[in-house]
Amino acid sequence: MTPPDAATHRTALVEALGVLGSGPEERFDRITRMTQEAFGVPLTFLNLVHHDLVTAQSAQGAPHGLTGPAEQTFCAATVLSDEPLIVPDASLDPRFSDLKAVTERGLRFYAGAPLSTLDGTRVGTLCIMDAAPRELTATDLALLGDLARWAERELSQEIDRGQVQRVLDGLVPERVDVAGHDLEALRVARPGGGGDVLDWRLAEDGALHVTVGAIAAGGSASGLLASAVRGAVVARTDVPMEDAMPGLEAQITADLSAADAIGSLFHLRLAPDSGHVAYGDAGHGLAVHLGADGDARVLRSPDLPIGLQPTSVPRSAGALDLEPGDRILLCTPGVFALDGIDDLDALVDLAREVPDAAALVERVRERLPARGVDRDVTLVVLGRR
Repeated sequence: MTPPDAATHRTALVEALGVLGSGPEERFDRITRMTQEAFGVPLTFLNLVHHDLVTAQSAQGAPHGLTGPAEQTFCAATVLSDEPLIVPDASLDPRFSDLKAVTERGLRFYAGAPLSTLDGTRVGTLCIMDAAPRELTATDLALLGDLARWAERELSQEIDRGQVQRVLDGLVPERVDVAGHDLEALRVARPGGGGDVLDWRLAEDGALHVTVGAIAAGGSASGLLASAVRGAVVARTDVPMEDAMPGLEAQITADLSAADAIGSLFHLRLAPDSGHVAYGDAGHGLAVHLGADGDARVLRSPDLPIGLQPTSVPRSAGALDLEPGDRILLCTPGVFALDGIDDLDALVDLAREVPDAAALVERVRERLPARGVDRDVTLVVLGRR
């Protein structure tokens, strides 16, 4: 028997996949279909083991979603080992000869490979069955193992996405009130994405810190790296401006390099009483100071993204004074995938049409596609009343 803590952990992971009861999925059905064809068997299953049940997430030769007591299945034994379970003739095997599948449905042959998630927890099986006794060769076993690894990758993607979504849920900061100023934001992550960085907070001296950036990395790594970058930003809330960016760069460059990723950032600090803004741009270039009179100035520097700037080259710093009616627009490239906002100039033109930060964010929100975004979208508007 599996120890209760292991069984509970397995069940929690299976439920975290979010696929139970979700209906047939081609990505799983393709695996069971190809497995059935490769071995020429009547029955193929991709099963998940949870609580005291085994559920067919995908099946060939049997209904999808079929659920049965774990104690009446071969798969409950398969998940107890790292190695495949091969039963040439179940009627001759005392471990399984009393199973209803054997005594009532006449099954004889079973071969199943355990499916593990990234932390090594075995959550299910990829298995084949036949009413006739069979043997598997070493080549057959290798093929079953390869197909099982394919199934594991599909399942691990779901765990990854779940982890990333939990990360993303924590990436949007709490609203803050800044005397004499309006701060509004829009952040939408693409499914499985989340590479945009967004943070704002008040420092001990009352200054408002705002950071917007974008991490370009493969797969779900962008969301996890964005979380790491945001954590590094938060840790430097009360660090002087001239020291914040070098310290952040030193902390996260290794992680970005390991993931073959690039990170761009724009960071500003606003003194609410005076409206004075100090800022730094690390290869982002998507910030605009829009005056109350409609004049616009792009806030960018020649600095390279995080990890690409030679340590011998100091980071640039900029400053401006935010006057009543002025706004600062910060965004990420995904905004330019929205209808009617092809570039930074188009965003500025839209901002000129509306009076304040909230109205601009709402106008951009109206342009989000109903089907969902395929790129992360982040917009921050900071205005002085």
